[in-house]
Amino acid sequence: MQLNVQITDVNLQEQLTQYISKKKIEANELLVELLRDFFNKKRENNIYKLSKEEIKKTVENSQRIEGYEPVSKEFEAEVKAFMLKHNVKISA
Repeated sequence: MQLNVQITDVNLQEQLTQYISKKKIEANELLVELLRDFFNKKRENNIYKLSKEEIKKTVENSQRIEGYEPVSKEFEAEVKAFMLKHNVKISA
């Protein structure tokens, strides 16, 4: 998904950039943690022992980082609230 928005308020631009950057860092950190755990389990037992849930989370995070998965409803609500609060409008 790609969204093009023109924001003239420099302060608001910086806030949005920091927020998006923070979310990407959090997703990357989670993926690194999952991968580290994955390889530690392999070393300990010499086999892969990932649950369906661990595999699902890893794939979801990877896809989210690459931009293949739509954002959650919670995130959409946060963005809408932020836009209303700061009177941000998107033109088509």
